[in-house]
Amino acid sequence: MTGMVQQPVAYPEFTKIVDLIASENPLQRKRINAFISRQHVGYWMFAEELSRTLNHSFLRNEKERLEAARSYNRMCMDILREQIRFRKTGVYRLDDARVAHEAVYNRQDVMRYYIVGLLLSYLFWPNHYQMLCFFKDHLRDTRIERCLEVGVGHGLFTAEVMRRFPNLNVTLVDISETSIELAREMLTTFQLDPSRVQFIHGDYLTVSLEKEGFDFIIMGEVLEHVNDALGFLARARQLLRPGGTMFLSTCANCPAVDHVYHFHTVEEIRALIRSVGLSIVRDIALPAEDVPESEWQRELVTINYSAILKTVKL
Repeated sequence: MTGMVQQPVAYPEFTKIVDLIASENPLQRKRINAFISRQHVGYWMFAEELSRTLNHSFLRNEKERLEAARSYNRMCMDILREQIRFRKTGVYRLDDARVAHEAVYNRQDVMRYYIVGLLLSYLFWPNHYQMLCFFKDHLRDTRIERCLEVGVGHGLFTAEVMRRFPNLNVTLVDISETSIELAREMLTTFQLDPSRVQFIHGDYLTVSLEKEGFDFIIMGEVLEHVNDALGFLARARQLLRPGGTMFLSTCANCPAVDHVYHFHTVEEIRALIRSVGLSIVRDIALPAEDVPESEWQRELVTINYSAILKTVKL
């Protein structure tokens, strides 16, 4: 792959994935190169390790790898269409999570392409990679015994915390049975035993969860998918043990096929966090475009937001 990396032979598994994506959409090569050309050795180690895991455990043959490349390209095109529409209208296409549930989360064909595409985005999207690094940095500075993840997603964050804490008690809750099935598959892909995890299929706001609470909660890219973002955060505060922490990521002005809760600004997100009795230990706001912060709202720039939270006395 000409011009992709300085030493492409050192990253053969990563190169396979990029080549397949670019073969389906040549424009992607330019976008990917623009990002990876600026990365340090830590990124390359992560990219090759994740690519090796996917190529040998999840994408077991050329047909499956090609389908994954198509899933990533399809997801990118879906998001681009939603962004174009959003720039014209200023509102998301959907405003009810029940509609997204029927159109996306309950359909295995849609969920599979979406989850695979999102997983690959951590290789190629600057904001997603930086959010993952932010998450890993927090894990280095903490000790965890009981972990709850709300919305199981692609499993990348779950796998990271399970590898770092081998005796961890983990609970995953998701309203989509399809998501839970995919989560089991992804944990196996990361060579982790799904039997270590308690999977709960149901509505996070109403399902029964451990009364003793959790010292770490992961709520990655969830709030933009639900009708009641306030309720989701309020229950997280109730479930968080004293001294525990929560990793949150969400986004502002971020249209997608299943996004229904529209945060307009980062300050709106921060205000919601504080309103339920959670404090921000540290956070990052990552614009999807090279636009000054003073122009983010006017230009409707997508902002990825991540924070480490803890409880405060109300």
